[in-house]
Amino acid sequence: SHELVREAVGEAGCDGMMLRRAVAGALLWCNLVSSSSKPVFPVFVANRVSRGRTGRRFGVEVAATDQFSGLTVVQLKDLLRDNGLPVSGKKSELIRRIAEHSSGPQPSSNPSSSQEDDEVLLGGLTVPQLTARLKDLGLPISGRKKELIERILEHEHPKVGDSVELDGEDNNDSDAGVVSVISDLDEAISGEGALGEISDLDEAISEEGLGKNLAGMLGDILNESASDVGDIEGDEAKNDSRRARRKKYWKTSEVKDMIRSNDPRASAKAEELISYLKKMAEQEGDPDYLPGPIQYTLLIDAFAQGIENDGPEAMLRAESVVDNLLNEAESSSTVSPQMLNSLMSAYVKLGTQESAEKATLILQRLEYMGTFGDTAMKPTIHSYSIAISAWSAVGTEEAAANAERILNRLIEIHAQQKDADRADELCPNNIIFNTAVDAWARSGSAEAGPRAESLLHKMEKLSHDRNYDVRPDTITFNTCMKAWCNSPGSDGLLRAEELMKKLESHPEYPKRNGGILIVKPSRLSYNQLISAWAKSHYADAAIRAESVLLRMIKAYKADTYSTCAPDSHSLASCLNALAKSRTVNFKAKKCLSLLDAMSSAGLKSNTVCFNTVLNAAAFSARQSEEERRNALSVAVKTFQQMKSSKDDSSSPDAVTYGNLLKCVANLMEPGSRRNEMASSLFSAACQDGLVGGMCLDEIRRCVPARAFLPLLAICGYDTPMKEGRKPHSVQLKELPTKWIANVRKSDLVARQRASFKPKPIPSASNKRKKNRRRREEKRAKPAIRRPGSVTEYGSSSKEL
Repeated sequence: SHELVREAVGEAGCDGMMLRRAVAGALLWCNLVSSSSKPVFPVFVANRVSRGRTGRRFGVEVAATDQFSGLTVVQLKDLLRDNGLPVSGKKSELIRRIAEHSSGPQPSSNPSSSQEDDEVLLGGLTVPQLTARLKDLGLPISGRKKELIERILEHEHPKVGDSVELDGEDNNDSDAGVVSVISDLDEAISGEGALGEISDLDEAISEEGLGKNLAGMLGDILNESASDVGDIEGDEAKNDSRRARRKKYWKTSEVKDMIRSNDPRASAKAEELISYLKKMAEQEGDPDYLPGPIQYTLLIDAFAQGIENDGPEAMLRAESVVDNLLNEAESSSTVSPQMLNSLMSAYVKLGTQESAEKATLILQRLEYMGTFGDTAMKPTIHSYSIAISAWSAVGTEEAAANAERILNRLIEIHAQQKDADRADELCPNNIIFNTAVDAWARSGSAEAGPRAESLLHKMEKLSHDRNYDVRPDTITFNTCMKAWCNSPGSDGLLRAEELMKKLESHPEYPKRNGGILIVKPSRLSYNQLISAWAKSHYADAAIRAESVLLRMIKAYKADTYSTCAPDSHSLASCLNALAKSRTVNFKAKKCLSLLDAMSSAGLKSNTVCFNTVLNAAAFSARQSEEERRNALSVAVKTFQQMKSSKDDSSSPDAVTYGNLLKCVANLMEPGSRRNEMASSLFSAACQDGLVGGMCLDEIRRCVPARAFLPLLAICGYDTPMKEGRKPHSVQLKELPTKWIANVRKSDLVARQRASFKPKPIPSASNKRKKNRRRREEKRAKPAIRRPGSVTEYGSSSKEL
């Protein structure tokens, strides 16, 4: 039947009459020759004939290859999984596999099996495809996917009482006429008779008296086929549009995934996406392929991600994209506030004064366009937040003032809004206020603390106003405390301590939609205060840091759901404060006891904590003899704990060996015992590959000058001793590679004393420049004022 229809259509050129006759002849032939066979037509015919009442009665099906070629690979794999078939291979192999499976024995007498197959096929379609099919059938298109499938199945598989039957008197009376028609159909199909003889098919049917039911059903087929041919072009246009949207979606999703994974190839892929979509739109003549705001926003995000690697070049490329879109009149719909927000976010990553000014200009342009131009280009609350973040990243007093100025303008714009929806869109929130407070905290200005606390008080005032959704939270208090800690004033830490006590009292603020917000301190609240006391020069800094740590432990034990559990940073900061203190006696012993207490509490101590204890012991040299002995024993015990630890995070490093040698140099008297202990420590550092800059400096202090080169020779490096060099001429870069194999880059030359650091050798060009600069400084050029001019006299007539 498929070949018959193809032949008829090919000769008739899709003529309506030929097509209808070919469909009717094939339908009759397949139905009369075998009751179990089903007529199979091309997809452009059977897609609509099979949906009709007559097509369902005769079991019209689509050709297997045409039926599944319109599905995507994902849908084909879903069908294969449902039928328990393999899903590997190309698309052609998947179509062949499922076509072979579908061509198996499927008796037409079982309507439930046919309905289940249709349900599986419909389940593989997307919602837009199901909606288009419902429109073609003239059915409602509302509802979920399951409801759409059920609606199509009810239409294509009606109840038995609603379908048209062929049994009855008409069918029995028409048996003789059917037999007489078969011979005529044989001649037409086999080619023995001319194709034009099919034109007598209608007359033959009526003359032989097949009955009104069969003639009516054939008429339905003819009408359906004729109407289907006229709708082919419309369906193809819809399919092309859907295909364009699908391609654009998958290409865009691929770029989006690369940006999320911080792939360095994201910018190149985004540019390739834009050029591909433009090329496809030109080739296919379909504007649905053209890139839209989503694609251009992804391109700018990809350029912004590449700022860390490409620097300002990536920023210039992003700017050129936006400028080109703004200059093109036809691209006015392509530019969106989200795209400009992405460009502003890229400026935030630069963190310069110029980038912050450009972000502010974009914000002002959005405000102007939203007021006097396109209403869709209005700035969002996110636009103001990005602009404030751009100024916050600069880190100056002027930048902080500009950030607060933008915040105040937002509050004024929100108060002037008459539209309630627009007022809700521009309602300031905690994020914007916290960003402005952070701008002052980063500025390092003397006014940072007071200005940040004034913003905190403004948030407390607005929290009682129903028109605003603003209230201080833990981040607000932490940022305000950071501003006071970074303030160069003498009372900054004391004001931060007052804020901490207020936070420990758990202040309460009303929520906009009802309820109370209880603000509690976090781990960061205590850690930054302990760190600030450790870095300060107060005489009682160590005592205050220790008291804050004890309050932290107490608050953690008091609340079951507390988030202020002490960690390694809390311990290291408190140990650092004790190590730097000059007023605490036996500070090395206290540091070790604190370290043991935290370990018993279940907190892990890392290498930094142990090194801090060693540092506290090394700087106990000016104390009494008893304290120096105690500090030396603390250093030995700490080093033994580090060596016996099975955790890599607390194993010795280059700084550990440097601090140990410093303890030997500061706490032990010169002599053979000191030389022996220092030599053993240096040999262990060489074996572990942890000879850093600090270790090399301290071993020079521990052993005499005459014993330094022999010690290097014993450890395996005898070149300086053979050359007869002096001890201070040995540099870190000339040591064997295995001695410095496990040393971090920051622990090499950066840890050396200034007296032992290698001095750079000036090049010949630098010497000439330096000498020329000195001669110019010595050469004085007196200026003698003359009426109307100033004449300078040099050392030669050429200069004159």
